[in-house]
Amino acid sequence: MNITESLNRICSLEHFPPPPSGDSVPLCETEGRLIYCLPEFVNLHLYTKAVDNLPEVVITRDMLHNAAAHSNINVFLPVTENIWKRLQNAWYENGFREALQIAAQSEEDVNSLLKFCSIQTLSLMNKVNRICSRIPLLSSKDTEIQQQPGGKECIVCIEWHPHCKKIALATRDDSVRVFSSHTKLVPLLKCKVQRNVSCLAWRPLSTSDLAVGCASGILIWTVDPNSVVMRPSSSTAVLLQRKDHTEISSIAFSADGSLLVSASRLNQLMMVWEVSTERATCLKRIGGGGISLVTWAPDNRKVFAATSRLVFRVWSSWQQWVPERWSLASGHVVSACWSPCSSALLFVTSLEPTIYALTFGQIASVFTTEDRRGAVRVADLTAISVPSGNRVVRVGGEVNQMVWDGRGRHLAVTFHDSDLIAVFLTNISTTVHVSPCCFIKGEPGEKPNVITFQKNFEEGANLTIAWSSHRVQYFPFIYQELGSSNTIGSPGYVTGPLESSLQTSHIAGKSYSDLPSFMLSP
Repeated sequence: MNITESLNRICSLEHFPPPPSGDSVPLCETEGRLIYCLPEFVNLHLYTKAVDNLPEVVITRDMLHNAAAHSNINVFLPVTENIWKRLQNAWYENGFREALQIAAQSEEDVNSLLKFCSIQTLSLMNKVNRICSRIPLLSSKDTEIQQQPGGKECIVCIEWHPHCKKIALATRDDSVRVFSSHTKLVPLLKCKVQRNVSCLAWRPLSTSDLAVGCASGILIWTVDPNSVVMRPSSSTAVLLQRKDHTEISSIAFSADGSLLVSASRLNQLMMVWEVSTERATCLKRIGGGGISLVTWAPDNRKVFAATSRLVFRVWSSWQQWVPERWSLASGHVVSACWSPCSSALLFVTSLEPTIYALTFGQIASVFTTEDRRGAVRVADLTAISVPSGNRVVRVGGEVNQMVWDGRGRHLAVTFHDSDLIAVFLTNISTTVHVSPCCFIKGEPGEKPNVITFQKNFEEGANLTIAWSSHRVQYFPFIYQELGSSNTIGSPGYVTGPLESSLQTSHIAGKSYSDLPSFMLSP
């Protein structure tokens, strides 16, 4: 097989069935059939009982308290403060640079030497920033990436508990809410040090411990499931913090919950925390810039760490934390996810609309040796135009997020410039096989903000979608052998049959010797 033939067999968005016409939206997939309904008649419970006992997530604009939006509103009577008090408050709340700006721009009677020093220091800091931005090793898109999660959207991130029917949701006002199926009470987690929330992670083998990554560090909240307190005190949270480890970008627990890995885009440090003792071990390697993403393999033996530059690493946690360094041709890793068996890692980059697969263990050794291992293209995400009723919609291009369900059968992808979610069928045998499944769209005007799969959905795969309208939707894929008892005969708006999720993909995968895209760095 030559390279041209291999490229022609890669799964593409062109192979997908078109989205529904008009305003019809998909609700679920049962027995291999995709069910649609008009937005005004949406009722998932008519078609399946699989989500009846899941928590109802409701987020409204009235629940948000965005400090930035109300920063110009004076709730209390104005108080006159002298320049020194203002400098002290600015330093405490916003840092050294903000205090310098106030001193430099102040028109009050301030020491002329202090004002001159502030102006010169700010000028020097700006020059250093401009110089650093021209050096590839020091420059990064960290600021741009950091604004990406949530942005102007309401919901920043969502995280399902690995064992309980419980979901945590972080909003742009730095609040975290916990929705549970056994109670209608929604605890609100918020405190003064919890600023710029970027990520969430439930601690495995624990029903109450939730880690929140933010600008100050990592807050480990203990949310008592039997408590009736709507807003737990900050005394129920433990702050894991280091001066050289702030602006947390990603966190991940080990499978047994004893270790927590955290990363920051500001430096190349990756911390491994012993949660019980609150002690941290620093892992540092030169090159690659700040770390934007960490994810632990399900077998607890490997940790994937992506930097904001060309480099990413796969750490062997069972071999005294020895890393494998990989280099991209261009861009940086945007999203990555492990297979349930930990034998495959799928990832996408910022400059290529392609899903790559990197395999380990027995699968990796079938076609190639360790020194010839490389990443392989398994899906082409080049942007295309697809018909949807009387109009044409765009899908594909730069990837925003990619998630893989716990059984390794469905892979969902969202895009920066598209309102559609692309869902692939996946199969792991000697290689990773990817084939088209369906497009998911929201109600008119909605765009997917955050997606994730429920980790303990017994009937198949439950894709949870947070839309730009603040609506949170459950989209279940019911597997016939698992959820037939929970499927109700659907009276209408049913499409033709799609490929069964159990069927082996007709778009064959490729071995590493076919198309080595990335190679292991020496």
